[in-house]
Amino acid sequence: MRLVLVLLVVVPGAIYATRWYAKRQAPGKDLRIKEALSLGPNKGLYVIEWGEHSLLLGVTNQTITVLDQQLSAPKIEDKEVLE
Repeated sequence: MRLVLVLLVVVPGAIYATRWYAKRQAPGKDLRIKEALSLGPNKGLYVIEWGEHSLLLGVTNQTITVLDQQLSAPKIEDKEVLE
């Protein structure tokens, strides 16, 4: 009887704790792949946006190389008027 009560408390608590921890570790909130170009088997170019930065990456099956990086221009909404 005690074992059942302990399991009724511990198992839901463990499930809740793992879901809470997984939400805190959510990847890629500011990181996204804008474009990808395959150059053959296991080779490609990727444009990655990270915050205000854009990175051009050369990717192979053995290495990742930053080929270029830029600071993105701030986005201007249509409602704003520049004077």
